[in-house]
Amino acid sequence: CRASGARGGAVRLQLAMNGCSGPRTVPPPGRGKGPGKGMASEPRLPAGPRVTVQSLQPGEVVDVFHRYGQDPNGYFMVQHSTAGIFHPSIGWTDTWTEARISEAWSYQNYNVNEYKSWVEIQWLHPLWYNRRGHKLDVSKVSMVTQRVMPEQIRQRHEPSEAQQQPRLTLFHIRWGGEHPVNPVTEGAGGWGQIGATPSDNYINGFEDSIFQSIGPTYEIISVFYQNSEELSKLSPALLRHMAQGQHVGALYFMWPIVFQDGHEFPAYVERDREFQLMVQMEATGIPTRFPHSAHIYRIFASKEWTSQMCLHPLLRVPLTVQVSRQAIACDPAKAAGNAITALAHLSEVRASWSKQLCQDHPKAGPIQKGVAKLGWSWEAMDVQAWKNKQELGLALTQLIEQPGSLLDLAFVQEWVDFDVEMRHFIVEPDIANPQTWKPKRIVYTVFKSQEQGSFRNFDRYERKVCLKACFQNDEAALADAEQQAEELIGRWLQWLQAQTHELPVVVRFDILARRTGPGKATVMTGELTELGGCFLGWPKGPQVVFAAMLRSCFRDPVMPLNMR
Repeated sequence: CRASGARGGAVRLQLAMNGCSGPRTVPPPGRGKGPGKGMASEPRLPAGPRVTVQSLQPGEVVDVFHRYGQDPNGYFMVQHSTAGIFHPSIGWTDTWTEARISEAWSYQNYNVNEYKSWVEIQWLHPLWYNRRGHKLDVSKVSMVTQRVMPEQIRQRHEPSEAQQQPRLTLFHIRWGGEHPVNPVTEGAGGWGQIGATPSDNYINGFEDSIFQSIGPTYEIISVFYQNSEELSKLSPALLRHMAQGQHVGALYFMWPIVFQDGHEFPAYVERDREFQLMVQMEATGIPTRFPHSAHIYRIFASKEWTSQMCLHPLLRVPLTVQVSRQAIACDPAKAAGNAITALAHLSEVRASWSKQLCQDHPKAGPIQKGVAKLGWSWEAMDVQAWKNKQELGLALTQLIEQPGSLLDLAFVQEWVDFDVEMRHFIVEPDIANPQTWKPKRIVYTVFKSQEQGSFRNFDRYERKVCLKACFQNDEAALADAEQQAEELIGRWLQWLQAQTHELPVVVRFDILARRTGPGKATVMTGELTELGGCFLGWPKGPQVVFAAMLRSCFRDPVMPLNMR
């Protein structure tokens, strides 16, 4: 309900999660320290939230900036009831609207950490629905009463952001099903307090960072879907007409998979339906701001780059071969045997190419063990180890014949021995400025166990602990691995420039490192991870990445209204 007491707990929880101690909790985009593009060539963003009211009287009608993240299970505004009743439901979750002051308020008594010192209001908008299609009973005063921060209030007799065109409109395509997305905050492999990307935790965190960075100068229109089919019911052209902002962008909080619906995993959607929507939205002039534009997202999520680039010695990709589903369905043992033979052939080719390019390389020869894996898979769910043809055949069958599977291929990859996996977070890289290729953070991880041949549990370390636990206190060897990793990441960024004229805002490069002797190491590419990958316990990760995501929303020029 919207009673002030009932909503207070949700708001206090949000404050605790974001570590809020005042109006601003996240630095404005472009004002941080360290290498980066800064603000020199980018539009100047509005300042963060500010308090403009000194006192308010009961019955006074004011403009209030509604923030859905202050009550994750609450209601949003619609212009017509069918927008809330029918799925996918669509409405304004963050925007300006009218409200009436319930009780006298003075700024002198305000403390952001004391909920009862916030301003108590009654919402005046007539139509509110929640993500499940239930209408709010606005005839009951208790249901439209809420406390909000004074930063969200503007008095109507003075010019304010409430009367101005929004600087930014964002479309948030997010889960609206009966069962919420599990944020998976616990464990070394958990997502931390920010939660998994399609979860309310993650979305609320990003939305809070927007408000703290640019204040109430934007609007968010949310689309709540409850299955894959509903993505096809959206009309991007009509959505574009809803946007009032000078800049516009779309964020897709979902995981695309190659499985039919019916799996009961919230926010997992059919790949083709998501990409059809993304392409249509982009064609309508609504650029993707999360995770990536459609063609780049396909490169990351499909994992096809592993087989396409594994023969290039400079990119250090484990040998990988694609195995067709038809081969697995007809004779899994034969498919496994042929895949192992293909890896042996690739080993010979790699050795030949490496010699021609004067590069060190593993010796050519038969591949004795490896992993089978799937593309379009998330949270390490579909990776299985094998040590012989029989195990590989079984792994391929188990992977490809899961319920509802529409997969057309699986990957078979050689095994790579490594001591540690170094996860490099690269933020806003610029090919013209190699300093921006350096990681904002490196997280060191080691898999500690396998579950039925799958890799899910791992430990993560700070560098000092990694040096002792993984590299026998050989500082020179770890430094060598880190230097090789940076050079390898530079090559990958140059490769990505060929895939897109605009480099991705954020990429996590997972590099496998192994100590080979005193002061020496070798590295291999483990994974190219898209924007939205797990922060792996990086405390400042959400702050750094969310700020970069927001900056990306302003990099295109303002489109005149008469051209929309």
